[in-house]
Amino acid sequence: MMNEYKIACVILNYNDASTTLELLRKIQHYKVLNYIVIVDNCSTDDSIEKIQQYVSNNIYLLKSPSNGGYGAGNNIGIRYAYNTLKSDYVLIANPDVSFEEDCVEKLINVFQENPKVAVASAKQSNSPDCAWKNCNSMQYILATSLFFEVWLRIRCYSSKYFKGKSQVPVFAVPGSLLLVDATKMIQFGMYDEDFFLYYEEPVLAQKFANAGLETILRLDCSYIHNHHVSISKTYRRWSQQHKLLLKSVELFLRKYKKANALQMAFAKLWFAYTKFEFWMYDLLHNSK
Repeated sequence: MMNEYKIACVILNYNDASTTLELLRKIQHYKVLNYIVIVDNCSTDDSIEKIQQYVSNNIYLLKSPSNGGYGAGNNIGIRYAYNTLKSDYVLIANPDVSFEEDCVEKLINVFQENPKVAVASAKQSNSPDCAWKNCNSMQYILATSLFFEVWLRIRCYSSKYFKGKSQVPVFAVPGSLLLVDATKMIQFGMYDEDFFLYYEEPVLAQKFANAGLETILRLDCSYIHNHHVSISKTYRRWSQQHKLLLKSVELFLRKYKKANALQMAFAKLWFAYTKFEFWMYDLLHNSK
């Protein structure tokens, strides 16, 4: 039986065809997916030649004119899925994830049950990070530290919030795998292309929250995210990745949280400390 709706899966590739194709081979026969759109974000290796071999009547390869970052690349795929393929929903997937077909079906059910939903996602089976709260400026600043983000988990919900529930409303979900209502995404969301990498999730969540739309996390299905597989091929050190994150956090604070001068002054000092923290982490990690 054919679905009454169309779903396109958008995968962004940058110099990592092997990981992208591993996901493609897994999901290319999923009946729940009508199309798979791979966007090559101006790779400098032979990614395009490798992926081109898999192009078919429902697998598309788009070439970004330049590497504008994660959001810009995904926006190309989302617009193509909506405008050209007439997709009702878009599944945005990092190349380094693995998910089953029934997980997508459960996410679709969220939209069928609640017309106010803009985003639906599942928990990560190999990570405690599955959703984030809407934080104030100070919490976002502190969260740039390993201590506050990884150990104190300052942005995370308590375990009690999820206990005994099959799905819950949340502020933001990780961008590694999420299903969006294509019309709502085009009208109210889309990734902010001022952000090259990192903090796309709270930006998108803030846009939808401002429009009165909801983000739902399903707890009765999951996916695997092999963290940092793709990005580590470009930025091998955590300190390099952290430097990019700090730029995005600063932009987010100014543009979306309207942080005042005192908060930004504290952020500058705190960021200097966290750079040292991540430099020490790399030093200790590489010495092992």
